[in-house]
Amino acid sequence: MKKKLYLVQVLILYIVFTAVTTIAMGEFSFKHSLFLLIDAILLTAGTKLLEDTRAYYGGIAVPIAVLSSAFIIRILTSTYLRIRDVDVYLSFCLAVSNIILILTALIPKGVLKRFFVFITGAVLFLPILLCWGFYASEQSWLNVDAVMTILQTNPSEAIGYVQGRTGWFAILLLAVYFLLPAVWANAAGKVRLVTKSKQIVAGIAVFLLLNSVLMVRTGDNFVTVIGKDARNYQSNYDEYKRLVETRKQRLENSMLKSNTGKPGIYVLVIGESHNRKHMSAFGYKLKTTPWLDTMRQNPNMLFFPHAYSCDVQTTKTLAYALTAKNQYNSMDLLEAVSLIDVAKAAGYKTVWLSNQVRYSVQDTPVTVVAGEADQQIWANSHHGRTLDTDYYDGELVKRLNSIDQSEKMLVVVHLMGSHAPYHYRYPLEYGQFRDHGDLSEYDNTILYNDKVMQRILETLQTWDGFKSLVYFSDHGEGIDKGKEHNPVGFIFDMTYIPLYMYFSPAFQSESTGVFQALREAQTQYFTNDLIFNTMLGIMDIRNEAFYEAENNLASPAYNGDVNRLKTLYGKRSIAEDVAAR
Repeated sequence: MKKKLYLVQVLILYIVFTAVTTIAMGEFSFKHSLFLLIDAILLTAGTKLLEDTRAYYGGIAVPIAVLSSAFIIRILTSTYLRIRDVDVYLSFCLAVSNIILILTALIPKGVLKRFFVFITGAVLFLPILLCWGFYASEQSWLNVDAVMTILQTNPSEAIGYVQGRTGWFAILLLAVYFLLPAVWANAAGKVRLVTKSKQIVAGIAVFLLLNSVLMVRTGDNFVTVIGKDARNYQSNYDEYKRLVETRKQRLENSMLKSNTGKPGIYVLVIGESHNRKHMSAFGYKLKTTPWLDTMRQNPNMLFFPHAYSCDVQTTKTLAYALTAKNQYNSMDLLEAVSLIDVAKAAGYKTVWLSNQVRYSVQDTPVTVVAGEADQQIWANSHHGRTLDTDYYDGELVKRLNSIDQSEKMLVVVHLMGSHAPYHYRYPLEYGQFRDHGDLSEYDNTILYNDKVMQRILETLQTWDGFKSLVYFSDHGEGIDKGKEHNPVGFIFDMTYIPLYMYFSPAFQSESTGVFQALREAQTQYFTNDLIFNTMLGIMDIRNEAFYEAENNLASPAYNGDVNRLKTLYGKRSIAEDVAAR
C-alpha cells in the first residue's frame, strides 16, 4: 500500500512540475521533462529519509527559491530561455540542495549544523548575488567579460564601482545575501534522519549517489556556464594574444602602402550551417524564405545558385574565406593577409558584429581576424567549446545601431544561423514547420534567418553611404541524410551554401562594370574561399601581393570552371557532384 502511495505522490509531483513549466514556457519537451520525473522521485525519497516532511520541504525551499531567482534576471534582460534551460537548471538546484540537506542531517544538532549550512549557503548563493549585482549595474545578464573584469580588479576599486553604479541597492543586496544563508541555516537546522538503522544508512548512500549523478548531469546550465566560460577564457586568451602578435609581424610586408578602395559602407554577412537546398528562393518545396522569394524580382539583388563551401567545418572554411589563402594558391595561411587587415590598410573603418562564441582555441583563426577589427560587438557572451547563446540572431539587428558609422567602412556580421541544436536558433513563433522532427526544426531556422536578413537589409538601407550586402554561409548541412557537417561522413549536401548580394543604386551607377560582371556571373560555380578576392573586387581594392583576378567573382577574368573548383581543402572536386546529378 505504501509503495502505491509513493508512486502516486511521484506521479502527482511530476504532473504538477511539467504542467507549471509547460504553461510558463509555452512549450513542452518530453526528453527534458524526464529531469522533472527524476526530481519528483528524489523529492518523494527525501521525505522518507527525514523525520519531518515539513522540515524537509522548508529546508529545500530556501536554496531553490534563491537559485531560481536567476530566471527573473533572464526574463528582465530579455535573454531567451527554452524549456530545456528551465528543466535542467531546476534539477540542478534540487540536486545540490538535496545533497547539502542530507549532509546537514548527518551532523549532530547544535551550532555546528547551522554553521555548516550558513557557510555552504554563502558559497552557493554567491554566483546569484553577482548576477543580481551585475543586473542592477548594467541591466544585463552576467557575462564572461564582466567576470574577468571583476577578477582583474582590486577589491577597493570593485566596491567603489558597485556603489557608484547601484547606490543603495548594493547595500540592500549585501544585506539580503547574508540574511538568506542565516534563514536557510535556521530552516535546515531542523532536519533530522528518521532513524540510524542500516536500512536508512543504505538509503542515504543511494540518495546521495543519485543526487550527485543528477548534479553532474545538469551541471552545464545557464548559470554554471558563466564560470566554465571564464576558465576557458583565461586558458585561451594567452594563445589568442600570441597568434595576434605573430600575425601582425607576418603581415607587415604585405600591408598596403596607400589608401585605396571606394568610399561607402560594405557589409558581409556570414551564415552558419545554411543549406541552400532548404531555401524556397533556391527552389525548395516549402516556403522557408518568403522575403528572399519576393527579392527575386528586385533588380538590385543577385542570386548565385552554384555556390559551395571550401570545407564543412566553420573554422577551416572561414580561415580561407576571410584571408588571401584559398584552395587554389600555395600561400601559407599564417602569412595570408585577412580581409579586415586589408580593409584597414585601405582606410576603411572595420566592424565585427557576432553572435558566435569568442576566444575558443579551435576558432583562433577566426578570432584573430575578428580581433583586428576597429569595433567589435559580441552579442554572445560565451567562451570556449559551447554552442550556447544568450540571444537569437535578431539581436544583431538591434546591435547594428551601436555601430559608429563612417563614410568608408566594412562591417562583418557573423550569425549563429542554423547550427544544431536547431530548436535553439529561433523564437517559438517561427516554429511553423512541425511534422518531421529535426528536419522541420532546421527549416524553421531557415525561416527565421530569412526574417533576420530582411531586417538587416532594411536597417542598412537607412544608412547614408550604404553600398552593398553580401551573404554567404560557412558550410551547409547534411540534414536530408540525417547528418550535420562532420567530414567523416562527408556528402556534398554539406557544401551547398546560399550566396546572394544586394547593391544600392548608387553602387551600380559608380561601379557599373563590377555590377555587370556579377550579374553575368550568377550562373558560375563558386567556392566560398574566394569571398576574400570577391569582396576586394566589390570594394575596388587591388594589390599585386595578394589580389587574384581569376578568383574574384566580380571580375570578367573570374574562372568558374567547375573542373577547377574544389572542396574539403582540395580533396574533392565540385565536378564530382555536378556529374552525379
